[in-house]
Amino acid sequence: MVSIPVRIRPLIILFGDSITQQGFGWTDTSPGWAALLSRDYSRRADVLNRGFSGYNTRMALDLLPNIVGSSSTGQQQTNILFATVFFGANDAALPGELQHIPPDEYSNNLISIVEHMKNSTLQVSVGDDNSKDVESCSSDDGDLPIILFTPPPVDADAWYAHRGEPKDKKRINDRANENAKLYGDIVKDVAKKANCSVLDVFDCLGGNGPVETYGKHLRDGLHLSASGNVLVYEGLMEVLGKDHPHLLPMIDGSGKYGKSGIPLEEKLWGELC
Repeated sequence: MVSIPVRIRPLIILFGDSITQQGFGWTDTSPGWAALLSRDYSRRADVLNRGFSGYNTRMALDLLPNIVGSSSTGQQQTNILFATVFFGANDAALPGELQHIPPDEYSNNLISIVEHMKNSTLQVSVGDDNSKDVESCSSDDGDLPIILFTPPPVDADAWYAHRGEPKDKKRINDRANENAKLYGDIVKDVAKKANCSVLDVFDCLGGNGPVETYGKHLRDGLHLSASGNVLVYEGLMEVLGKDHPHLLPMIDGSGKYGKSGIPLEEKLWGELC
């Protein structure tokens, strides 16, 4: 490993479980929702994937200080555009499962995660060479924009089949779509209390409808398929456009000199000729 100084673009932090960890894609060739997001912010921001397979909010809360520190840790301050928090698929495992987190604790953990991120030393306004272009794109009150994701729906039978039948033949399904919806409602409640945006992944994927509808958006009954990744990406961009339009990629003015949005970094090639 070699240490060299590299100027980092404004960051987009994705904090979540396996659905975030796999956000750049799984074993097939289709891009994940994080890859699609990174494509849109190419030359504008660096997408930092901090997804941890199998984690619930209790584990995430313990881990968070290692990812988002404070001034007391000596970690360098970093410019941030926004962050996403995508936990709950594991918390919503049925009671008795190792990953299960009771609803009240899940709510409290989410609130603590949001408070830690908002109270950290992350800088929302952007400096460096691009400061004049991006400074006006930061939050008006300097508060870190955080988008909470609800857990996706669950096709319990498909997930059971994917995991394989246990040798003792006694194991019941460890997930239920009704529980995923319950935990999603908790996310929406926390978002209101914490003044965060929310992406209702459960609804985006059609979780309130028949399993034949939403099941095709899940590759194994729990994790996103190619179509599911596209729907989550599109849903995120819709939330940004509604709640934080100034954080969308700049489109007009050749992507550099438009009226609003995150501009391209550095001069356009034609300006150098």
